[in-house]
Amino acid sequence: MSKPSFVAGGHYSAYVEVRHLKRMNDLDGAKELLLRLVDATEAEAAAEGEGCGVDPWYYEQLAMIYRKKKQPADELAILERHERQPKAPGTVSERLAKRLAGLRPKADE
Repeated sequence: MSKPSFVAGGHYSAYVEVRHLKRMNDLDGAKELLLRLVDATEAEAAAEGEGCGVDPWYYEQLAMIYRKKKQPADELAILERHERQPKAPGTVSERLAKRLAGLRPKADE
């Protein structure tokens, strides 16, 4: 049985190939992998319970990809998804919160 924080046999934090995929301009491949990694970090936070939160890096990378691909609705959705998640103690998600606040007025236009 696979642990909730694992993707294809490895812990989600081990996937540095996201950077490689982005450098190779394989944004669709990076997006697919990041979505699986977001699921894994959320599953781990849920399994660990109170005091455990998600890693914001994966959400931030997805938001960047959506912005680059001119998909503002998807960018807003991933930032809102992050906002709904528990945050680990000491985890700084302020940058994502500011980005979300900046997007919300645009979404209403």
